Amino acid sequence: MKKALILGFDGFDLELVRAFGPERMPTIHRLMDEGAFAALKSELPPATLPNWSSFLTGLDPARHGVFDFTTRQGYRVHFSGGTVREAPTIFSRLDALGLRTACLGFPGTYPPEPLRNGLFMSGWDAPVAFEADRSFVHPPSLHDELKARFGSIRFDDVDEFHADRDGFHAELGDALVRRIERKVALSLYLLERRELDVFAVYFGESDTASHHLYSLYDAKSPRNPGWTNDGLERVYQALDRAVAVLLGALPDAELTIVSDHGSGGSSDRVVYLNRILEEAGFLEFKRSAEGASVIVKRMKDLALRALPPRLRERIFRFGDALLPSWLESQARFGAIDFTRTRAFSDELNYFPAIHLNLAGREPRGIIPPEQREATIRAIEAALLALRDPDNGQPIIKRVYRREELFDGPYLGRAPDLLLDLHLREGYSYNVMPSTLDRRIPWIARIPREEYLGRKGRSMPGSHRNHGFFLACGPSIAPVGQCEATITDATATLLARLGIRNLPDAKGRVLFEIFDELVDADRELPEAPAMPRREGNSSFLERRLRALGYVD
Repeated sequence: MKKALILGFDGFDLELVRAFGPERMPTIHRLMDEGAFAALKSELPPATLPNWSSFLTGLDPARHGVFDFTTRQGYRVHFSGGTVREAPTIFSRLDALGLRTACLGFPGTYPPEPLRNGLFMSGWDAPVAFEADRSFVHPPSLHDELKARFGSIRFDDVDEFHADRDGFHAELGDALVRRIERKVALSLYLLERRELDVFAVYFGESDTASHHLYSLYDAKSPRNPGWTNDGLERVYQALDRAVAVLLGALPDAELTIVSDHGSGGSSDRVVYLNRILEEAGFLEFKRSAEGASVIVKRMKDLALRALPPRLRERIFRFGDALLPSWLESQARFGAIDFTRTRAFSDELNYFPAIHLNLAGREPRGIIPPEQREATIRAIEAALLALRDPDNGQPIIKRVYRREELFDGPYLGRAPDLLLDLHLREGYSYNVMPSTLDRRIPWIARIPREEYLGRKGRSMPGSHRNHGFFLACGPSIAPVGQCEATITDATATLLARLGIRNLPDAKGRVLFEIFDELVDADRELPEAPAMPRREGNSSFLERRLRALGYVD
């Protein structure tokens, strides 16, 4: 039976791999020469949860149902993470086929899938997730075993909400390298003690490093504060060493390295989408909204910054996350007068999109169904006409209707329109929540003191539409660079294990990278029943018991 090793590197970018070169990343460059690699095309937008969910299921987001950390109901959002995923991962299907699999740490996979023959550890499931307890691990006894050997299984031992404190950026590279080394040690421990056919492990450190350290790596960045450090490079080097060590433990494995999106630098310009919609006549703010909006945003900011990480997570979970969901809903939509608004945005930097305020669908919708198409065309024209006042260049590259990008029964969960923005001289515009201070225009410059940002605000590194894919092993020819999407990576992985592509898969098998004709004659069984998604209240109670907060 073939073995497969799958390494998920969040935000890992081909252009950075090339920039660091074979001298600093010898293992990955050697494997690129020996196999196939690509600037992997992400699902648009290049956001974490929908892309990892697509890789793990092989499906279109409209078929697995995950588009973001939140789901929207009317003018409220609820933090849902991956609990709304409607399809199991391929690991459950491989398990049903009799393969011994391990899936460790991927985002949006709570609760863990109860594999009969393998191991499943859920990754972080919310923006403030702190550490995993027994409820994150199957079998639960594995949590106890790993905790006894390695200590608490933490998702984030670096508090990114305090990235503006002195010393944060100088210390971050070392902290992330240590975390990579701990994951490698944990992986080796399991590989030495378990007989496994498929082993997959997630590393989020490349994404964290890119978000916070990109402008310190790139001296030409408009957000470079006047000094540099090598933290981003050292994280990439640590991941290169991780590949060497893990492949050494499975020397004949079919290796796949995949990222959910790429990474690049952010510009020093911020764009306020709802202010743009207001000026174009599609949105109205409440006349008395400015003061309340400021208060809500300050409350949210205080909750993210002033509370210790463990307490922050407890509050986030309490009562089905009602308080955080209310704060987030008010921060996004509380200032909007929906009785006079035709279109509005969540204003998410990683997910720029627009919702239509349709009559019959939204609580206070005002667009008659017969005017939907005309409204979309008018919004599209207004957005494509936007110009950067400093250089005269267009800001919006393309406006996609959701049906252009996605196909499936959960299409209704996607925003009506998704935006692809141009880069500004190679750096991304920052989409941020609109200020109602009329002295500030719809596009503004980020103050120098905010160049390094922090989580919850604009950060100096941002997502890109193309990430990284590498395939190497007994079945792969040394073809060099190819073209691939994130769901192509899934289909090709299955083919390398002799398994046919899923009938409703979005991706295709990359036959052109195989050394010989593959015999993918086995079919995956029907999807097992999904684990029951418990409400956050019972989930919180179990987690607090496990952490010793309640008896």
